[in-house]
Amino acid sequence: MSVDFFWRRVDGAVLDELSPRELHALVPGWFDDDFGPLDEAGAVLGVERNGYLMDVALTKAAGGSGPDSRTARLPVFGGEERVVVEGDPDCDDEFTETKVWVLRPDEVRTASGFLDAVGVDGLVRTVDTAVAAEVVSLGFATPWSEAWAGALTADLRRLRDFFAAAAAAGDAMVKFEAA
Repeated sequence: MSVDFFWRRVDGAVLDELSPRELHALVPGWFDDDFGPLDEAGAVLGVERNGYLMDVALTKAAGGSGPDSRTARLPVFGGEERVVVEGDPDCDDEFTETKVWVLRPDEVRTASGFLDAVGVDGLVRTVDTAVAAEVVSLGFATPWSEAWAGALTADLRRLRDFFAAAAAAGDAMVKFEAA
């Protein structure tokens, strides 16, 4: 199993001006020509296979429920969900739905504050058992390891820094998961 996750910093005004399909198109994937330049400019972030596990680590750090859980979910799967529909579900074999999540600037600031407060540098060690259990339950081909824990920690650091820059600039966020 491999699930990648992508984030894009945007002006908050576009969240109300663009359709879900147009918002999704703003967020490039690995093989899109504009990913590299936008990544270098700090406008996008992508992680390989760790998106869902980042969410698991963050929600476990918040205790898994209550108002803190909502805040913990903001960086990855939180925010307003919008659905991009391709085709007709009643007659199209190629019908698909893709979810994008959007965060308004105030939610980006809240998420950034949470990422800073949770202490991402030591987080994976704290929730290691829960993350390892998720890796097993999801059927990843690669077993959970110290190296993978290090990569997850590095991705969480990058996420923290990305959100801090977005919050400082007053940006909104569009994000999606790609299997």
